Amino acid sequence: MSKSILQSEKECFITGYQGQLDRHHIYAGNRRKASEKYGCWVWLRHDIHMELHDRNKALDRMLRRTCQERFEEIYSHDEFMDVFNMYEEFYPIAIA
Repeated sequence: MSKSILQSEKECFITGYQGQLDRHHIYAGNRRKASEKYGCWVWLRHDIHMELHDRNKALDRMLRRTCQERFEEIYSHDEFMDVFNMYEEFYPIAIA
């Protein structure tokens, strides 16, 4: 199991709850293996995890943006685009 690039403690990424938690891969589907390899996952309370999978788009966008920003701090924007085959218009990051 890879370490999360977003968390060092096993607690809900949203609430800080430390009870029973689900592991949520930020980029799922055909990107799930890359999420696992690069640590693009977080711990979530089960109810929040289920809400996310029931299409909480605002939470999904926040997690994806936060993860992309952290990934690009560690690696680079180009590597993010290559690894996750994402399109900038969906996940724009301001470049200073």
